Amino acid sequence: MRQHWSQALTPFFLLVLAALVWWTWPKHAVDLSGIDWHGQIHRGDQSVTQVVLRQYDAAGRLDLLATAASAYHEPKDDETFLSDVHIRRFRADGDLLLSGAHALIHDQSRDVTLWGDVRGRLQPDSTLRTQKLRYDPASGILRSADPVFLTHGRSTLRGVGLWASVKTQEVRLLHDVEGSYVP
Repeated sequence: MRQHWSQALTPFFLLVLAALVWWTWPKHAVDLSGIDWHGQIHRGDQSVTQVVLRQYDAAGRLDLLATAASAYHEPKDDETFLSDVHIRRFRADGDLLLSGAHALIHDQSRDVTLWGDVRGRLQPDSTLRTQKLRYDPASGILRSADPVFLTHGRSTLRGVGLWASVKTQEVRLLHDVEGSYVP
């Protein structure tokens, strides 16, 4: 008798399990930009695609233009993750251009950390390449602890670690520096 009841209940439990799976299954596709790095969707979080951010100076002139394919904001950490990021800081002596596969904006400090094939143009004839770079828009300071490749005209420099001031045009490679100067 006991075996008979368990055999009779097994199909019932399988039907209940199938109904629960069907009932809890998402009814519509979730956009990937709405899912965090761990594959979770958090209520209250925000995500957008085709992001354009404009920052103006006190005189009302465009000071900074940033674009990204997508952005995801995590309120609990007060951070915003971006993908396919391009930043342009407008300056009289030539615009600062930065790009990277990903970026993280620290909402309190407004610092931007770019990573993944980071490229930049410091002056019209100066470029940089690295894997990770931190940019503080308020002070205009760029920092990296990773290997950096710089060009200025036809001259090149390689080193590890970078400190650069956008405002003073000062650039320092921190160690293991080698390069070639071409006049």
